[in-house]
Amino acid sequence: MALDPRQLRAFLTIVRSGSLGLAAETLHVTQPALSRIIQRLESQLGVQLFERRSTGMELTSFGQALLPHAMVLSEEAALAIEQINSLRGLGHGMLRIGAIGSVAITVLPAVLERLLAQWPNLHVQITEGVEDVLESALTSNTIDVAIGGAIPESADIVQVGEQKFGDRYSVISAATHPLQARTRVPLTEIMKVPWVMPPLEAEPRRQFNALVSRLGLTAPRVAVETRSPSVIKAMVARTNYLGWLPEPLFASEAAAGLIKRLHVAEMETRRRFFVYRRRRTFMPPTVQKFLETLAEMQK
Repeated sequence: MALDPRQLRAFLTIVRSGSLGLAAETLHVTQPALSRIIQRLESQLGVQLFERRSTGMELTSFGQALLPHAMVLSEEAALAIEQINSLRGLGHGMLRIGAIGSVAITVLPAVLERLLAQWPNLHVQITEGVEDVLESALTSNTIDVAIGGAIPESADIVQVGEQKFGDRYSVISAATHPLQARTRVPLTEIMKVPWVMPPLEAEPRRQFNALVSRLGLTAPRVAVETRSPSVIKAMVARTNYLGWLPEPLFASEAAAGLIKRLHVAEMETRRRFFVYRRRRTFMPPTVQKFLETLAEMQK
């Protein structure tokens, strides 16, 4: 049974607006006409999709079941049109990139400058996040391509390749922290100090805890949890708390004399970068062009 794109669009518009009247205004149709479209869809499926209430339109369990599939079909239709326009040379495509902070700072500026010089009408959106955020964004079709550390491949995500770019995690403190007076800081000392770290489910925190465990230590007390590198740096610079960040993310603060790397060799670890995309039989031209430019920059 084929679903009519017009019916799906009407269904999604009602869901987003929560009202038959507002949805009709958005679609530039009358309320009776929109109601008939939904009634035909419900008749075709043999179920009721909405509860008509005084407060608006509320999805039934059948409507909830249809919603994610309707969203995917709508997104795929929009992507197909975008790909066709790109292949026709219109060059008005959209490229949605997800990247960890180090990549967003050190890799993307030069790559995108070259890409946009060749394809000036391309519109680029950048989402910064750690690996678990990028994984979720890829799966939910919020981004087209992701660059970061290791992300497990799945039915939805495939690794495109490894990049030559990388970074190094280091322990950081305020430049005036008492431990900065030490030529070499023992591991036991830094484990006694409070830390500012991402939450437990974030990939950097998992890597940190795994490293501490391999060293035979007990994880330190995390006084503040945040996913924001900016907040981590601000807390570290203004307190005696410690942090653990990739060096490109605190390079500016280090140059300004606010933050310094602590000399704890055992807690320094290098990270490789990989590129991921959703599994598709056809790669969007915008993604293909981006990957080609990224490869050129590594030669």
